[in-house]
Amino acid sequence: MSLRRTIYDTGILLGALRVPYNITNIIKNITTQFIIEQFGVVVSVISPGDYGIVNEKLNSLLKDYRQIFITERDDLSEKRYEIVWELMRSGYMKWLRLSFQSQFPILIDTDNLGNRIIDERLKIWANKPKYMYFIKDNVEAKKAGFRQALRYDPSFFDYMP
Repeated sequence: MSLRRTIYDTGILLGALRVPYNITNIIKNITTQFIIEQFGVVVSVISPGDYGIVNEKLNSLLKDYRQIFITERDDLSEKRYEIVWELMRSGYMKWLRLSFQSQFPILIDTDNLGNRIIDERLKIWANKPKYMYFIKDNVEAKKAGFRQALRYDPSFFDYMP
C-alpha cells in the first residue's frame, strides 16, 4: 500500500472511531500526523526509514502525547486496536459511552471488541497476584457476556491499564 493510501485509510479509521482530530505535517512530504487533542494521542503515518527523525520531532513538539506510528507496511486492522488501547488509556471509552449511549453496546459488540478489551487487559495483567481481583472480574465478565457486564457495571469497558 502507498503512503498516500495509508494516510487516507488512517483518516477513515479515526472517523469510524468517531474521534475529532486535526491533520498536520511536522515534516512536509515525509509524515502526516493525526492529532487527537481531546485524548492526547498523535497518530503518525510515516515511511519506515523516517521513524527516528519523526520521533525526535514529535518528542519536542508533542512530548506529552501518546504516540502511535503507522507505516504503509502495517496491517491497519491490527493497528486499529493499538489506537483504541491508547485512546482508552486517555478516557476514550468513557467519552464514547457517554456521547453515544444508545450505540455503545453495538460498538462493543462490533468485531468482538468487548472480548478483545478483556483479552488485552488479561495480557497486560499477566496473571500477576496483585491484579487477581481485576483478572477474576474480567474472566467472569467474559463468561457472562459483555451485555451482562454492562448491566452490572456500565463503566466496565471504560479503562485500559
